[in-house]
Amino acid sequence: MQQNHHATINRQAGAEALSAKAIAIGQEKGLSIVKCEWDLGQDFGLQHAHRLDLFTETKTVRVYFPDLELSTTASESRLKRSEERLRSAVAQLLSVPPAPTYSFR
Repeated sequence: MQQNHHATINRQAGAEALSAKAIAIGQEKGLSIVKCEWDLGQDFGLQHAHRLDLFTETKTVRVYFPDLELSTTASESRLKRSEERLRSAVAQLLSVPPAPTYSFR
């Protein structure tokens, strides 16, 4: 039971660290993420075990993380994958005006 409790704490700490990273990435892009909401799943073997919803005032995006990315932080490659996933999600929250489909010459 002690080990299971420790793993839950590690997952929560990992989730909090990823939330802080998402907010920082948003700030880099001039975007205000107003809420980070986690659904920490119970089936840890799934590729999409944990879900993070990022909210701005007008948009929401959902990102999934495997358990290893939440419960371990020692792996440089896992940290890189997590950050890339967060950057991709934040990019989806940015308002980009549509490109013109034609131009005048």
